Amino acid sequence: MAELLAILLITRPLLTVFHELGHAIPAILMTRERATIFLGSYGDTEQSFRFAVGKLEIWIKYNLFKWKGGLCVPHASNISINKKIIYTLTGPLASLSIGIVSCYMAFALKLTDFMSFLFLVFLLLSIFDFLKNIIPSSRSIVLHDGRIGHNDGTSLVRLFRHKRFPKQYFEAIALYNQKQYKEAAFLFDSLLSTGLQDQDTYRWAIYCHLLLKDYFKAKVYFSEFKKRFTMNSEDYSNLGLIYSHYENHEKAMKFYAKSLKLNPMNSYSLNNKGYTLNILEKYEEAIAFFDKALEIDKSFAYSYNNRGLSKIKLGRIEEGLHDLNLSFELDPYNSYYFRNLGIYHQDKGEYGKALKLFLKSRSLDRYTHNIDLLIAEAKDYLSRKI
Repeated sequence: MAELLAILLITRPLLTVFHELGHAIPAILMTRERATIFLGSYGDTEQSFRFAVGKLEIWIKYNLFKWKGGLCVPHASNISINKKIIYTLTGPLASLSIGIVSCYMAFALKLTDFMSFLFLVFLLLSIFDFLKNIIPSSRSIVLHDGRIGHNDGTSLVRLFRHKRFPKQYFEAIALYNQKQYKEAAFLFDSLLSTGLQDQDTYRWAIYCHLLLKDYFKAKVYFSEFKKRFTMNSEDYSNLGLIYSHYENHEKAMKFYAKSLKLNPMNSYSLNNKGYTLNILEKYEEAIAFFDKALEIDKSFAYSYNNRGLSKIKLGRIEEGLHDLNLSFELDPYNSYYFRNLGIYHQDKGEYGKALKLFLKSRSLDRYTHNIDLLIAEAKDYLSRKI
């Protein structure tokens, strides 16, 4: 029994290494850019140690008993569909290759019983690994940061489907990656209107319109999307955000709850649910959601920002200001930092300071929640004071 456990402890991690290298090495060779692999996790850097070999960065989870899959992240942008297909396929093929070699070693060579058994285990596990990854699965994979991933088979199906898409689809994605959301939205709108009503096209269009603060258009697309496709955690989170914008907090909270039921690690839903609780002045409840979001993503500026406001409203001023400062360090152009700091000064009766901060907030994002009302209140107080 002890020998079997030892063999499993050796073989499973090694197969993960071969599989992820099967993705990473072709990606590096084809793109001439760096790639990162995570061994034993889906992106956890906190409980892993790092080392690099040339353009390959490797994060290995310390505890072998807690290993859970692996992940390869190429650093190149705008990788062609054909190249993506190749490096996605080479991961499972690496597992299959190990199986073929193990089969030869176990049955063709005269080895000791232990070594033959070892290669037999390699054979069985590598075949299992190959089939588990190459067969498309509807079951999604929750990455360490809460994002959703898919197995290699599902990714390949989507990539082959995308090969049939028109050139404008990839131009739109390139524009999105360049943060040219208006131009990208125009192309995605055009693609949808001409019949490319694929779930990915809908999602890209929705992302663009949300970033452009065109909540009405995003809501229209969601109405169409729900009739054709199954909603995932991110979809419910984005739909909740739309209803938050329209001040329909009850409905927004229902969608955030659905999102978190599908993926309890969705940091955006956790943050947005806490943000809504802040609006409802349920600050103590809100903090629990911000804490959870920050456990998942310690660089989530919005959650520090929102938690800072919660703490300030609860009288935990020093802690709240500390959170706001952390948010500013992570994102100095976040309009909510200036808004929330302005609210702190407004609550202290320092309306002059508050007004300057509110105006700065609006200059960064005119859609910042209630910013016009806050500016009007500060101006009204200052005018009456004169």
